[in-house]
Amino acid sequence: MAKKKRATKPVTSPTAAAQPRPVAAPARPSAVRTEEQVYTEASEVNTLVFGRATYLWVGIGIALMLLGMALMAGGSMPSADVWDESIIYSFRRITLAPMVILAGLGVVTYAILKK
Repeated sequence: MAKKKRATKPVTSPTAAAQPRPVAAPARPSAVRTEEQVYTEASEVNTLVFGRATYLWVGIGIALMLLGMALMAGGSMPSADVWDESIIYSFRRITLAPMVILAGLGVVTYAILKK
């Protein structure tokens, strides 16, 4: 005995009818682009991660770190035969320079985390 096939309706839900159908993409993209498409693509490629103010703060922080390094470096001894501890272990080299370098690192950290 052969079984009879029953005709069934496809099951549709109310939400399925409300969803838009996907539009088929063209088989081959057009080789000619409009000026608007070229401008949009160029602006997406050339966008910077941070704004102008952030780069300004980073520059200030790097300048402070370089200033601290310059303060830490210094002159030489007046004579090669004389060891003057007050020149080597001065306030400028031991205290001020590291504080300026740390301030520069803090400014750079602030600039990065500001966004």
